[in-house]
Amino acid sequence: MTQSKHTKGLENIESLYGEMGANGLKTNAKLAPKFDEYICDFAYGDIYSRQSLSLLQKQIVTISSLITQGCVPKELKMHIHGGLNAGLTEEQILDICVHCLPYVGFPRVTNALEIAHQAFEERKPK
Repeated sequence: MTQSKHTKGLENIESLYGEMGANGLKTNAKLAPKFDEYICDFAYGDIYSRQSLSLLQKQIVTISSLITQGCVPKELKMHIHGGLNAGLTEEQILDICVHCLPYVGFPRVTNALEIAHQAFEERKPK
């Protein structure tokens, strides 16, 4: 029997974000009816379950996309954590940000670098 999209989505969220992902789903559930299900089932159950890219590669694409959008600090930070959990190094995250510079400009990349450093700090033992 195949796994449901919801089950696959929950597994992908747990793999990338751990407790942070579960908390994010709870927060999203409060925003609008079924919003958490759309994120879990579609984004992580359908899209993240495709096999041609690794989770690490998917995080590179997602981080780059969020940098280009700008004004999405919460989502960018979450995916930076996910990228680190998928195997990216801090140096690679910073290089992803800098690589976007010629395409999106200094303000968006500066913001992305600041968010990346916030994520790095959050991961340090207290």
